[in-house]
Amino acid sequence: MYMLKLLKVFMACIPICMLCGCWSKIEVNDRAFARVMLLDRTNEGIEMTLGFPLPNRLASTSKGGGGGSSSKPFTFVTKTGKDIGEAFQKIQADLTRRVTFGQLRHIVIGKEFAQSGLKPVVDFAARDFSIHINAYLFISEEKAKRVTSIPITFEEFPTDILSQFAKERQTIMVTVRDMLMSTYNRGDLVIPMLVFGRQGVASEENKENWMGTDGAGVIRNGKMIGKLTNEETQGALWLLKQLNYSAYKVNSPRDNKPVNFLIRNASTHLKAQVHGDDISIQIECKAMAGILGTESDINVTEPTELRKLEVLLNEEIKDRIRRAVAVSKTLKSDVFQFANYIKWRYPGRWKELRPAWEELYADKVRVDPKVNISVKWFGTSQRPQWNRTLPDAEEHK
Repeated sequence: MYMLKLLKVFMACIPICMLCGCWSKIEVNDRAFARVMLLDRTNEGIEMTLGFPLPNRLASTSKGGGGGSSSKPFTFVTKTGKDIGEAFQKIQADLTRRVTFGQLRHIVIGKEFAQSGLKPVVDFAARDFSIHINAYLFISEEKAKRVTSIPITFEEFPTDILSQFAKERQTIMVTVRDMLMSTYNRGDLVIPMLVFGRQGVASEENKENWMGTDGAGVIRNGKMIGKLTNEETQGALWLLKQLNYSAYKVNSPRDNKPVNFLIRNASTHLKAQVHGDDISIQIECKAMAGILGTESDINVTEPTELRKLEVLLNEEIKDRIRRAVAVSKTLKSDVFQFANYIKWRYPGRWKELRPAWEELYADKVRVDPKVNISVKWFGTSQRPQWNRTLPDAEEHK
């Protein structure tokens, strides 16, 4: 009987022992949550800057307390090391809290760093399991550290500005996951670019540091070797199935005056076809459009006139897609991952094509975009009202 009671006590203690897993815990108050990582090349090695929110200042900021730079609810810490790991350890050594990347949302890489190669970033992201794989990547036209000096006008944190760029899909969305996956496809990738000081709000301080997007960097074998313009980036958004909405302008066939459209509900379907030596990528793009404004007197309520505008709009989008593809071919960088479509549909043939894919893509692959845009709404004014309500100045001279 005694042994039976002892056995019951022992069995009851087993679950309790299994719950003793808090020996390595780190309290939230002991953590520093990095929201953005900035990476630059220097003569001493790699310069890392981490941006952190400051919870102890959030309350006073929300109440309007303070006003100087010391009341900002965020801070940046910068250190330089021979590699990313050493720079990070130096930052950690100077902080009273344990740095965690669970809330990391953005990694901004300086242009010089990107041109020298992204291998250190790939290696660090692959080894540190705490790095958020959905963090967005950007390349800065200048030093990435310049992000620390941008004026905060519409958002509370600098990282919120970068989040909005990605959320609105006005530029390409590329994440750490995409970067890691690209390593299995020769490291070809396209990453959005950031520029500073080209435009800004006139009333804001530091307006010369106003940050915006400008095209995208073309990565080949892990190194930045070229760039897409803004219009070419618009074509890339179609190819990457990332277009949310976008504005386009065409000249009216009636009087050559501009007509502005807003594209919505865009969708893209890609299909690879391989027949002998003929390799093609079929691209079908569809969307709806509305008229934002026009200086033309064309009557968009007439189906024949509207169809002429749709044809011009389709050609404008095709042109941007072709130009984006042409740049990637010239640079021999399959940034749109066309190889994956061939590999999925023709796995046996892909084994033959893979060794010489860079040359094949540049010289042999035919990309055929087909665009079908339907203009579905015209706003509250369907006809060119000024033609009926405003007198022609020439007639009253």
